[in-house]
Amino acid sequence: MQSPIPGTGPAINDLEANGKRVVLVSNSSMRPDSSYEEKMKNIGATFRNENLVHPVRSILRYLKKTKFSGLIYMVGTTITKNYVRDAGYEVLDGPNGRVEENFVKLVLEANDKQPVKCVIYEIDMNFSYSKFLRSELYLRDPDCQLLIGATDKFPAISGDLSFAGPGILGQALIDSLPEGKKPVILGKPGFELAELLNEQFEVKNPKRVLFVGDSFETDIRMGKMGGYQSLLVLSGGITRETMLANKDPEAIPDYYADSLADFSTLLRSIQP
Repeated sequence: MQSPIPGTGPAINDLEANGKRVVLVSNSSMRPDSSYEEKMKNIGATFRNENLVHPVRSILRYLKKTKFSGLIYMVGTTITKNYVRDAGYEVLDGPNGRVEENFVKLVLEANDKQPVKCVIYEIDMNFSYSKFLRSELYLRDPDCQLLIGATDKFPAISGDLSFAGPGILGQALIDSLPEGKKPVILGKPGFELAELLNEQFEVKNPKRVLFVGDSFETDIRMGKMGGYQSLLVLSGGITRETMLANKDPEAIPDYYADSLADFSTLLRSIQP
């Protein structure tokens, strides 16, 4: 578990004191919103609930925007499923528990023929082949759409340790879609997420937005997708040498800094 980066909280406060709106865009919906508030308080920053964005919040905003009605099948945690149910939607899940090792029985159990019109894929600690198969069967319906929240393929636990994340399994589900069918990506990086962010925060000129993060794959790509400027902080495990060696044009940041705390130093240097 990473410790808080020194100076992060004061840097957020300094940015807000200088008229900047600071929005927390997370790729994790696993924790309740109250835990984000606690984390912000622990680093000495003010928590503003209206400036918190995570995949399930974005999914609910998208469902409301598109006036979705119908049955939802959701792969996710108990917390994320409750988010969607509490918003008034009917959510199916399962199969849960052990499945008999028999393909015929597996298919019969997965193919429940419910009139599902939306499959939501989020991180699920108990993801299984039967859940994957049930999702794939629902998505054969031309009117059933796929919403993806969790996109991290190799998230880092610490600077030198990462693991295969939910984005790997989500990509497999995307690859199983019927030809021509596209998912709606509402986690970082996602075009649809960028559209929602621009609407939600009334972004008129994306180049006036600085997207800050410690990941090439999620944060810097998100900045490029949204047409924002991007800044890579080296406090998440990526070294300066690794950054300079990166040749992917869609994941090269416009700027870099040691950490978010450098904003405090920058602001002090330009103030009279």
